[in-house]
Amino acid sequence: MKMPDSSVLYGIFAKNAQGRARLAHTLPSCLPSTFPAFSSQWFVAPQVGLALFGAQSNTAATPNTPSALSMLGTHYGDKPATGLNLADFCQYGSSQLARINGEFVALFWDGARGQLLLARDHLGQRDLFIREDADCYVVCSELAPLLADPEFACELDFASAVHYLSFGSPVPGHTLARGVSRVPAAHYLLWNGSGPLLSHRFYTPLSYDSAKVLDLPATEELAVQLDAAITERIVPGRQAILLSGGVDSSYVAMTAAQAAGGSNFDAYTVEFSAPFPHNEGQYANIVTEEAGITHHRVELSPSQAVHALHHVLGAAQPCSAWASMTHHHLLTQIRADGHSHLLSGMGADEVFGGYWKYFQAYVKQRRFDETWPVGEQIDSFDGLQWLPTQARARLFAGIPRFFSDAAQRAAFAAPYSAWNHSAYLVEFYRECRNLKHNAHLFEVMVAHECQHRVPDLLFAGFESLGRQHGMRTAYPFLAPNITTQACALGASERFWIREGRWRNKKVLREIAGARVPDAIMKRPLHSYTAPIVLWLKEPAFAERIFSLLHDSALWETGIVSAEWRQHVEHEVRQLGTDSKSKKFTYVEQLWVLVTLAAWYDRWVKRTS
Repeated sequence: MKMPDSSVLYGIFAKNAQGRARLAHTLPSCLPSTFPAFSSQWFVAPQVGLALFGAQSNTAATPNTPSALSMLGTHYGDKPATGLNLADFCQYGSSQLARINGEFVALFWDGARGQLLLARDHLGQRDLFIREDADCYVVCSELAPLLADPEFACELDFASAVHYLSFGSPVPGHTLARGVSRVPAAHYLLWNGSGPLLSHRFYTPLSYDSAKVLDLPATEELAVQLDAAITERIVPGRQAILLSGGVDSSYVAMTAAQAAGGSNFDAYTVEFSAPFPHNEGQYANIVTEEAGITHHRVELSPSQAVHALHHVLGAAQPCSAWASMTHHHLLTQIRADGHSHLLSGMGADEVFGGYWKYFQAYVKQRRFDETWPVGEQIDSFDGLQWLPTQARARLFAGIPRFFSDAAQRAAFAAPYSAWNHSAYLVEFYRECRNLKHNAHLFEVMVAHECQHRVPDLLFAGFESLGRQHGMRTAYPFLAPNITTQACALGASERFWIREGRWRNKKVLREIAGARVPDAIMKRPLHSYTAPIVLWLKEPAFAERIFSLLHDSALWETGIVSAEWRQHVEHEVRQLGTDSKSKKFTYVEQLWVLVTLAAWYDRWVKRTS
């Protein structure tokens, strides 16, 4: 069952008595000018000061205590009790959220209980933002209408800016705009007619039922669940697939072709123009030939990257992954070919262990274990959270880290140079240990990725681009039942030595090996990141990037020193096109600096 996503979700409700009075008598004047004009499409509960746009309601059936649901999303599968409709929410309340197999964002006014529920799906594929004004909460599923409102004086949230420069996303639960928050993934907020919003979690990938080590029957069952996650995301007619030629996307493509026939799919692979030497088209072609899928190699030249850069830098949520430019370029072609549904293998690395930072964090923890003096009395992972300095250095803080502690001290002005992120980490990992007291290190690391990087970095960039292109993307590896099973896997199910080298995603590779061509399973390890260093040799691309580094109004805040920006520019300009350079981290710093600067200029200074 699908809800229409041609519109955006909008809502407004009161914080206090003044807000209730305003909304009850002058609702149209309370709405931002970027919201739909007041009309019969708004459900209004004047007695509490609430209005939802485009909501289903049961006003006729319960005129004294009507309920309403404003919702966008997709439910996969056909179990009748897990639909996205008002009747199910009225019957099951907040417990309905965990029953939905898919992505969604929802505003549910429970008239009988006098409560408003604001919810975001399990992995945060959809977004829900809340702007706190003087007397009202203003809610939207897109950030731009809240920021573009001419009555809103957008200011930078400095704590989120530092967090973004360090880890590629704002402070959890915040945005870069002061006073604009976001519902965390897998959570719902409750409003009881007035006062603050109360936060509740409805899903965690941590589980007592999932196994740390899989025997053969358990591995076969996981394969069945993976296949089901892929096949239930296949739509009638032709569908697009993002195909890199790696194990993850190849498994999705081969499974989809086996289930519905290769002729029903078009696979898309980016082809970076010469002189870039490392493209994946030849591997993707092996898969499409075997599966009978039509293969499209989409060329991306430095001059085309300039157009993608302009689009990406204009986003309401800056994306700290420059792969967003590649994604925009691919989506443009996919949409031009008439597709509106896309399958993606994103998420496999996060939940099955495809990143070496997991392994590195595991090693750090094991070394700490050896020095912890009271291991039998107090678990060393819990003990690590008592020690802020040690926690800052050893707790897994996510895959990206753009500014190390040393770079932070050198680049940021006081007091940001002394900023310590360990408090956020300790808060999250203590919650994990409360949810599952004996959760092992890989479980909590994967849970961290599911709570933070996937929803508020990857989806923040890629999904917003997809919606702008009218594209609905499905991610089978991020189906909640898959993330729950994959989260529990221990170190031996993720990393192992083969042919004298460490390999990753052990369980997933064992499953994929039965279906994916052998040439893909044995392909050499190599990074196929977008060639941003090559693009920086393109004058128009470099001019846009370095002009932001020099001239953005952001630098007037003093958050990053001019000396460090000059240092970054010098190091980047000295780089060759080999992305293996030891100084490549400066390119990463350059990217987060300029994406933050572009956001600040557009939304705070409104100059671009």
